[in-house]
Order: sequence, then structure tokens, then C-alpha cells
Amino acid sequence: MTEEQLKLQIKRMEMMCKSFQSNSEKYPEFLPEFEASKSINNILKQSINLTGENYNDILKVLKNLDLIKHYEGSGWYDYKLHLNSLLKHKGFNGVN
Repeated sequence: MTEEQLKLQIKRMEMMCKSFQSNSEKYPEFLPEFEASKSINNILKQSINLTGENYNDILKVLKNLDLIKHYEGSGWYDYKLHLNSLLKHKGFNGVN
């Protein structure tokens, strides 16, 4: 994956985050996904080289999300596919 492809991956994840935000205005089940994706995107944007600590922070956000009710539809599945791809490219295990 090239650096340009990584940037595109993050851009897509940001668009998905905006979609979760928009959906949350009408459907509250999307709010946890918006907040989680926003946190994860911020971690990714703030770190040029992803560290083990960044990876653990991402896992913590996902674990906390799994503890609460959220929509968990195809948009969230797609978001996690993008995240997995990016994490694997950076040398980390993917997420569930």
C-alpha cells in the first residue's frame, strides 16, 4: 500500500465518521459509532508512525464500544475493514 493509498484510506474513514454523525442526529444508535470512529481517526491523524501505544488506544476504543449498544450495521463493518487494512499495513494485527 502506497502512502497515497493510506491517505485515501483515512479519508474514506473520515467520510464514514461523518456519515455516523449525520445518522446519529436521527438515530441515536449511531452516536457510539460516531464517537468511536472520531477517536480512532484522531489517533491515526496525530501519529505519522503508529506506535504500540496508539494501537492499544484503538483497541481500547473498540472494546469500550462493544460494551454498549450501537447500530453495528454495514457502515461500521466497512469502517472496520478499512481500519484492519491500515493496521495490517502498519505492521499490527487487525481488529475483530
